[in-house]
Amino acid sequence: MTISSTLRPRGVLSEETIYTVGDFVQRVVVGLLEGGYRGKFLCSPCLIKLTRDHLDKSYSLVEVGWAMNEVFKGPGAITLLPSAVCALCARKKPVPCLGVPLP
Repeated sequence: MTISSTLRPRGVLSEETIYTVGDFVQRVVVGLLEGGYRGKFLCSPCLIKLTRDHLDKSYSLVEVGWAMNEVFKGPGAITLLPSAVCALCARKKPVPCLGVPLP
């Protein structure tokens, strides 16, 4: 049984949606930054570690790292600060960080 395009909900392209590692990484990052880390800005190494800890163990650290590069290139609704101090590791040298500011 197939769903005709007129009966499909808006935004659903087909019955079979293929998700990439980047899709999962983006979802986890948004969840972290809109959840327990809201109002904090985190650097890429810290976000990679946190994201990897929240994903299935089948994803390698390298895969998560590559996907995180894409998140930093186009963060969408997440705020990218080109130079900030990470809330987790507090690196002495300011680095690019992502976060969702408090309202």
